Amino acid sequence: MGTILIVHGSKYGASKRYADECARRLRTSAIRFKDCADTALRRADVVIYFGPVFAGGMPGLRRTTKRVAALSRPPRVIIVTVGLGDPSLPGNTEHLRGIVRQQVPPSIADVAECFHLRGGIDYTRLSLTHRIMMWMMYQHEKRIPRDQWTTDTRMFNETYGGAVDMVDFQTLTPIMASLGVAD
Repeated sequence: MGTILIVHGSKYGASKRYADECARRLRTSAIRFKDCADTALRRADVVIYFGPVFAGGMPGLRRTTKRVAALSRPPRVIIVTVGLGDPSLPGNTEHLRGIVRQQVPPSIADVAECFHLRGGIDYTRLSLTHRIMMWMMYQHEKRIPRDQWTTDTRMFNETYGGAVDMVDFQTLTPIMASLGVAD
């Protein structure tokens, strides 16, 4: 398996929680993408990036993967999205993979493994910009007739303005299996 570097771009904590739990299981540590040195990337055999999905982007993913792509011997890359949408629902995984592809150099996107986990939201902790974005999304979603709500639409509309935590460490199992590590 070699040296594993766990990097996260957490803004409100769910990605960091997953990264820290993954690091605990692998007996290593997780670092913020802003604190990730080039020497750490060069030494890594595997880089696992945990990042939240915000408005079609993932903080730090582009920056981190550009640096990885520039290495003479790029490590294996695993990208883990953390968001509100249920990745088991039709279309959601494809949508998340599209977001990753837009952020990642083609040389990495073509070989990176992707996993998609559910995070959470606490509206009281959101920045003003993110509160406005969520309000705009809510204005759109609440206009959809109830009989046309998807599972994600229902969850969003019913939890808007409150707090929901869907972090589930059991969903790290496929990542551990991909690394050849028993849970």
